Amino acid sequence: MSPLNALGLAIGWFDIFGALLFELMILYMMKRCFNSRPIKDVEKQQQSDDLQQPQRRMTPKLYGPKYLHDNSNAYIFWGYLLLLNAWIVITLVMMAGIVLHKPQLMLMWLIWCIGGLVFDMFFLFWWLYELLAGDSIEAITNIMISLLTMAIEFGFIYVIHRIYENLSQSTEVAADAKVTTPVYSFMII
Repeated sequence: MSPLNALGLAIGWFDIFGALLFELMILYMMKRCFNSRPIKDVEKQQQSDDLQQPQRRMTPKLYGPKYLHDNSNAYIFWGYLLLLNAWIVITLVMMAGIVLHKPQLMLMWLIWCIGGLVFDMFFLFWWLYELLAGDSIEAITNIMISLLTMAIEFGFIYVIHRIYENLSQSTEVAADAKVTTPVYSFMII
């Protein structure tokens, strides 16, 4: 096995470990927020929220416990869990493509990562909006994390694409070698 293929397998295991870690974090957050006690008096809670909030308008936080009680946000978390499980399956298919020398199996992972870059761009624009709306420290932190994630993802895509090209060329050379070798090499005509 070449070092490039070993790096591709390491990327695959890194993806799977990261996806499982995110799944555990999401499940923990959902359990913690759903087990918290509900608000008994909505008017008192609204008044205390109004007194605590600064005068400028803040954008709603996606992961806040107050918003997690809403069913639509619970669907967002279940959607994340579904995407993370799909990510694990696609990464396993990519790793099988490397081990079995089948470059076709790696195409799905490359397409998935390009879709992930589009998803990261959406979040980057979301956090730029938050930065302009006034939540600057959290928005700048999220922007930096998103840019770092995109840089790592570009590196992963480059490595897996190089493995895909190498495996594609090796299968083409093997197919050409089978065609050009004569059946009866001992016969000279």
